[in-house]
Amino acid sequence: MESQQTPEILDYRNENGQGWSFYKHNGLLRTIRTTPEADMEMIRNVQKFELRDDDVIIAAYPKCGTHWLWEIVTMLRAGNSEYHKKSKEIAMLGMPKFERANELPSPRVLNSHLHFCHLPEKLVEKRIKTIFIMRNPKDVSVSYFNHVNGLKEIFHFDGTYSEYLDLFLEGKVPGGGYADYVKDWQQAKQDNPDLPFLTLFYENLKKDPVKNIKTVAEFIGESVTDELCEQIAEACSFKKLKVADTEVKEEMADPTHIIYRKGEVGDWKNWITVAQNERFDDVIDRNLEGTGIVFTYE
Repeated sequence: MESQQTPEILDYRNENGQGWSFYKHNGLLRTIRTTPEADMEMIRNVQKFELRDDDVIIAAYPKCGTHWLWEIVTMLRAGNSEYHKKSKEIAMLGMPKFERANELPSPRVLNSHLHFCHLPEKLVEKRIKTIFIMRNPKDVSVSYFNHVNGLKEIFHFDGTYSEYLDLFLEGKVPGGGYADYVKDWQQAKQDNPDLPFLTLFYENLKKDPVKNIKTVAEFIGESVTDELCEQIAEACSFKKLKVADTEVKEEMADPTHIIYRKGEVGDWKNWITVAQNERFDDVIDRNLEGTGIVFTYE
């Protein structure tokens, strides 16, 4: 089995030493935080993680609105628009100490950036309601760059956006290639038609939050009023969530970087040059050809 072998280390840092080293697990690139063996053990533990029948899982590539959607679903399940006092990292499968999710009362809202094959094995059998959210890859690249740049002590990246973009378009960033991740989940949906599955787009949630919140509520089986959906939309507006996240981290003495930056649609235009944009379009068109996925870029 692959997990029992000593995997090859793939050093994908650029000539300036910026970037990361990886190994492959189930054919997927995994960033090496400590050792490949430790990462493989973590994945095995996630795959064995005991799901509860009323769990909901949010799946997303990094910087696609995971925190935002987690707050929305948590509020819908609580039936109010109050912020959750604990950081959503506690409920994130694939993070260090993810087992703390066992301490959460039901119904839990779990979330993850992992590929489908690395998630709990009982996901399909238990028919766990799964929400997949996508965001246009240009804004993802900008948001992700600022995220790793703001967490240098964790990501050890000190390069420019241009350097980061080269790695992003080649799929050599933590989480792997964006198109690969999206296609992996699209395939998982097709292969498992009995899995309750809802696909959302970040831009649609931004444009019409109340409508999309109602869609989520219906999917997870929560009966809600228009008033509650409007209250949740207001509480989960970008400015209010940014303030709430700051307060939670201060209260918990959490030193982690605040994850909310701008949250705008189309901010990529302030970062990406004409030449880079042409290359970006070519890579995305080529890698997502035949998927039918259409992104909103502004």
